[in-house]
Amino acid sequence: MVLWSYVLSLSVVLLNIKECASQEQCPEGFFQHDNSCYFFSSHLLADWIEAGSFCKRFQGGDLVAIETQSENNFIYQQLLLMHDKNDYWIGGTDEFMEGHWLWIPTMQKLSFTDWSPGNPSDSGSNEDCMEIIVGHSAPTTKWNDDNCSNKANFICEVPLLDGSPVIG
Repeated sequence: MVLWSYVLSLSVVLLNIKECASQEQCPEGFFQHDNSCYFFSSHLLADWIEAGSFCKRFQGGDLVAIETQSENNFIYQQLLLMHDKNDYWIGGTDEFMEGHWLWIPTMQKLSFTDWSPGNPSDSGSNEDCMEIIVGHSAPTTKWNDDNCSNKANFICEVPLLDGSPVIG
């Protein structure tokens, strides 16, 4: 009876270890949604190029490419939970061809958008980078085009880790 209890306990422990090892997870400080992990730089400002470079160096990510309403809602909810009223760079640009917005991580055209009214406006012919404006004059959070050299917070996106040990 004691041996059976020991074998049963050992089996449960091994199953739990296997389950934990196979669970997908995000790096510390990131938030998970679907198959991606998101980092919100709420205390770090950068221009759009610096922000993208930071994301690459930090966990091998990119500025976020918001491709669905669900992903957009998740990001907005996180910003609301943070009670943050700052602007955040995201990974869209029309730097290559004015008016043709692409997600930098994939070089794909935007299939989903959530621009604030009147945007993208390219005000002053210098607004080629995409940001999220958080509840400034409107009670909602929307996308805006802005001058890439302005400093703002930013959102990085990395793929969900598969729980395998990292080697090297």
